Amino acid sequence: MSVYRKLILSIIIIGLLLLLGTLGYIFLEGWNTLDAFYMTVITISTVGFKEVGELSRAGRLFTVFLIFSSVGTVAYSFGSLIIFVLEGRFRILLKEKRMEK
Repeated sequence: MSVYRKLILSIIIIGLLLLLGTLGYIFLEGWNTLDAFYMTVITISTVGFKEVGELSRAGRLFTVFLIFSSVGTVAYSFGSLIIFVLEGRFRILLKEKRMEK
């Protein structure tokens, strides 16, 4: 798989994690979209600043699942981004975009 495809795949997977995490908190905890998204972001980013509200048992289990699934995904994504930049793909992509204009 090309570096470019890995980068795109990483972005898609992180987007799906954000979506599924947000939906999970909405359905499990009954939170509004903003609170659920905020909780997902602080969980995925491992900031763990402050929980939006008390978590139910299901919410705690969901949070553990979200942490475990996101740590590997975020590490893979950052690795793909670093390889993309180091291999000069970013520079080549910018050059191609300039030529199209």
